[in-house]
Amino acid sequence: MSNSKLRKVDSENRAFKSEWEHDYFFILNKDHKPQCLVCFQVLAVLKEYNLKRHYMTNHKQKFGKHSCESRKVVCDQLKKKLFQQKSLFTNETKQQEEALLASYFVTYELMKAKKALSDGELIKNCAIKMAEAFNENKVGNKFQTVPLSKQTVTRRLEDISNQISNNVKDIIANCSYFSIALDESTDVSDTNQLLIFVRAIKEDFTIFEELLKVCSLHSTTRVTDGAKSMTGTISGFVGFLRQNQITVPTLHCIIHQEALCAKSIKLSTTMATVTKITNLIRGGNRSLTHRKFLTLLEEMDSAYGDLLLHTEVRWLSRGKCLVRFFELRHEIATFLREEVTNSAELQNDLEDVEFLRNLAFLTDITQHLNVLNLQLQGKKQTICQMVGFVDSFRKKLHLFKSALDKNNLLHFPCCRKL
Repeated sequence: MSNSKLRKVDSENRAFKSEWEHDYFFILNKDHKPQCLVCFQVLAVLKEYNLKRHYMTNHKQKFGKHSCESRKVVCDQLKKKLFQQKSLFTNETKQQEEALLASYFVTYELMKAKKALSDGELIKNCAIKMAEAFNENKVGNKFQTVPLSKQTVTRRLEDISNQISNNVKDIIANCSYFSIALDESTDVSDTNQLLIFVRAIKEDFTIFEELLKVCSLHSTTRVTDGAKSMTGTISGFVGFLRQNQITVPTLHCIIHQEALCAKSIKLSTTMATVTKITNLIRGGNRSLTHRKFLTLLEEMDSAYGDLLLHTEVRWLSRGKCLVRFFELRHEIATFLREEVTNSAELQNDLEDVEFLRNLAFLTDITQHLNVLNLQLQGKKQTICQMVGFVDSFRKKLHLFKSALDKNNLLHFPCCRKL
């Protein structure tokens, strides 16, 4: 057997000669392959014999009669035609890619704003109308090409969701440390929804936080808002982990604990009275009473147009409800006296100095607790930051107590109004 190696065409380093353009109507394409300007065929080997054979076989009868100068003109025309076709194809592809990207951008904004998927068509029509108003017909035509039907937006949403999920999983798989936070609440259909958030620490110590998954719990739940049910050693989420030989440090939500501390203030009677009066005016099937109250506020030119309802699940609503109630205390007393029967006891409470003092103090201290609650919320909070906020609030409480002992109401604006 011969030891000679097979000849490789790529290793011969053949060069394309400029005269071949006029002689055989060939050019080099972007892949450095010879391409015919007439039929656009691409040859595999850059060799004059192959180019000449292709020209003699397919195009000599049509172009053989041209002189040297006329061949140059024909060659330039063929090159221009080829480049125009390539440019048209490239522009069309680019426009399709841009329209696709715009479709994903609109879908992402709809997701963030929690809008209906069918709103995509509305956004598209609005964009076209705006382009027409600015006499930008070309821009309007581009907006026409953006696919935003409900079915298309649904597919885009699924793609974005899968992409985000895959990115989160990759980050968790490659991170140095990660933790999860779980919270459960009941929706309007009485189905428990479990939200799982993940925080990952990368190798460069950057923090990543994202919602990992939302799980619907249709049977017996293992995660609740209660600390005992959550962190119990036998039942609950932590106990369930330990039963599966998973031992990890656990911590009950500090914001839950702060909200529970706010409820432990020894002014529950005052809060109960506020809730009772509020429900008496605008709770349940009291639409007529509520309308009369709104009319009274309008006639008295009040600073606020209505009372706020307090919801236990929304912790910050307590402070907002109390502030609104305190500011409307005079209007509420007038309304109870004129429009609500069998409300003498509640009227007496609103005229009682001790009750009003308790109401003012409860309103002010709840506002301070709301400030702390907001400080403890938000992304990328560390335990050091949260402990700092709590320690700072403890020092504020000592400052408030010292000020109150001296009858200084600087930090209690509602108390100053009495």
